[in-house]
Amino acid sequence: MKKIILIVAALLATLFESYAQEKKSKIPGTQNITLSAEKWEFQPGKVDFLEFKGRHTMKIAPASGPIVIKDLIFTDGTIEYDVIPAKTEFASAIYFHRKNEKEQEIVYLRVPKMTDPFANEGIQYCPILDGVNMWDMYPQYQTAAQAKTDEWNHIKLVISGMQMQVFVNNTLRLTIPKLEGREHSGSIAFDGDSYISNIEIKPDQTENLAQTEGADLSRHEANYIRNWSVAQPALLAEGREPTTVSDLPKDDSFVDKIAAERYGLVNLTRRFGGSEKRRIVWLKAIINAKEATQTNLQLGFSDEIWVYLNDQITYTDKNIFRQNMKKYPDGRISVQNGSTKLKLKKGENQLLIGVSNDFYGWGIIARLENLEGIAAIEPYEVKKRVIENIERYLGVYTAEISPTVKLAFIQKDGKLILQTSEQDSTPLDYIGNDLFKMGLGIEWQFNPDLKQVIRRENGFEMKFAKEQ
Repeated sequence: MKKIILIVAALLATLFESYAQEKKSKIPGTQNITLSAEKWEFQPGKVDFLEFKGRHTMKIAPASGPIVIKDLIFTDGTIEYDVIPAKTEFASAIYFHRKNEKEQEIVYLRVPKMTDPFANEGIQYCPILDGVNMWDMYPQYQTAAQAKTDEWNHIKLVISGMQMQVFVNNTLRLTIPKLEGREHSGSIAFDGDSYISNIEIKPDQTENLAQTEGADLSRHEANYIRNWSVAQPALLAEGREPTTVSDLPKDDSFVDKIAAERYGLVNLTRRFGGSEKRRIVWLKAIINAKEATQTNLQLGFSDEIWVYLNDQITYTDKNIFRQNMKKYPDGRISVQNGSTKLKLKKGENQLLIGVSNDFYGWGIIARLENLEGIAAIEPYEVKKRVIENIERYLGVYTAEISPTVKLAFIQKDGKLILQTSEQDSTPLDYIGNDLFKMGLGIEWQFNPDLKQVIRRENGFEMKFAKEQ
């Protein structure tokens, strides 16, 4: 009898231990995603569900587009899966917080470099904003993946509020202190020629990762120009350089403000969206100097830049990836892209920067290398001045040294317009005291009593007399 009792006790202990292990292995809330067609949204002919290397897998074809898990909305938690990317594929990707094609976030292996321990491009995180993959705006969110070829690679994403950690084969590879997407929940999808298996979704299991965004150490630096006035985007014809008076924005164009994000990035894509055509945006700030001084302006930009200081062009450059005109580091935005010396006068200095784009991310980083002698850096404020008795300036004026040179000043919507022909007219900005600014350092000083206007440019003057 005693022996029977001992046997029963041993069996009960074994059953209890087995039950405890089973209960422990099945974490509440874990979803093992079924690899069968009814669970997924995909284009016909782009996905097969088959046995591969002893596993049931999902085989994604090249150029498949996103393969989306049906009926699943993910916010925080852990996503795990195994993947073998095809050697010929460029990228093997997972999307999350996916609203649609235009708004989502992505982590992807760059397959040609994923095994190289010294290739910082091996794995990348970035947001997709208005359909634009922002990889070139976030070089700090890429690193070596040290993945394996022709073997299963275990990928794990831990997402908690504003932060994320990415593991490759159980090694932490990426720590993202602030997720940059606009959506904080959405579907999950996969893309890229590959075999996928063992997909597990663990909602709200975040491994004690903080939900609030991590530190941005660049915030400690006053060197970055973070606040700007901004004009609206304008189309810029291919091959055109905005270096004439008619190309430059007028002062009253700057009615909106824009602020830099982390690392001093002024994210123009986030503000103005993507475009298949070349566009330019102008930014303007005021640098107040205690005395005449010099400093280097360090610049990150994508794709092209034009810098004007006090109406004089001081720098122009290009960082164009697909035309092999890319700057270090490999076409990504960085304050190492370029620099120019700023010769600041005492008092107010106007810094005007144009940035064009037609390829992936659009943005600028501006940093003053040395702040000695700088009193303040502020966004430009439009000074609204009413032109009193504008009729005093209207009429046709003839150059005193060349009677065949004639100019006409007309008014439109309360502004003074310089008209040199029927097709060519330029609005002038009123400064006060009968003085108007044209741009590129050109000014018009009127003397209504003498019926005269003087054109000034870089120290040179030309007088015009008003016709009777």
